[in-house]
Amino acid sequence: AWIRKKRNDPPTIEEILKNENYREEMKQKIKDVSEKDRLLQAKEYKEGLVAEPAHTQIKGHASAPYYGKKEPSQDPTSTASTFQPGSWMPPGSDSSHKK
Repeated sequence: AWIRKKRNDPPTIEEILKNENYREEMKQKIKDVSEKDRLLQAKEYKEGLVAEPAHTQIKGHASAPYYGKKEPSQDPTSTASTFQPGSWMPPGSDSSHKK
């Protein structure tokens, strides 16, 4: 505030120390809260109350004009400037479930 001319007198040493202590205190509180949240999420995952976040599967590279097979997939795919929406597959027609 003093540098921005919103205050006439510069901050005292006590004010500077008080502000530094406040910042350190806030950092510690943030660490504590994030640790509690992480433990709570782990407990909820373990109990099955919350689903774990899905892992994104990376296929190819964004700059590749073509990658992999060109067969219909239930998952939407995007590479470079092309976008292939997911297609509907009738139940039981999945190639991995052949008898």
